[in-house]
Amino acid sequence: AKTSNPPQKIFNKLLWREFFFTVGSQLPESPEMVNNPLSLQIPWEESAEYLERWKQGMTGFPWIDAIMRQLRSEGWIHDVARRAVGSFLTRGCLWINWEEGFKVFDEFQLDAERSLNSGNWLWLSGSTYVREHIPWLCPVEVGKKIDPTGEYVRRYVPEV
Repeated sequence: AKTSNPPQKIFNKLLWREFFFTVGSQLPESPEMVNNPLSLQIPWEESAEYLERWKQGMTGFPWIDAIMRQLRSEGWIHDVARRAVGSFLTRGCLWINWEEGFKVFDEFQLDAERSLNSGNWLWLSGSTYVREHIPWLCPVEVGKKIDPTGEYVRRYVPEV
């Protein structure tokens, strides 16, 4: 019988997972920007209104809104969706502190885990040590590519 090795991507994801667990176990302030030696002190915008609209899935960007509504109603979203709403919140459109995204994901994700959550938000927001391969996903073009028929968006944002 022919055997094959798992894709390298699986090992890479597991290595990052273990790395974030290690950082979280040694750095209790990892979910915070201030007093966190790994976090850049970025002057984020403060907008309670935009943050609440993002949290409720009412930004006016249908694909982003669908993702956030799925997270709130089902407790999970695909990894690409996590990156899309994360980049939208932080360095993509709203320029809101990653700590706010951390809090929302911690509240709604069924599989929320403090170390993984903070590590991924630090990375995705561009706030820390990793500078390469930080995705920015266009909330319009990537949404069209992933959901070309609009079926996903209509499921969660029926008013569109």
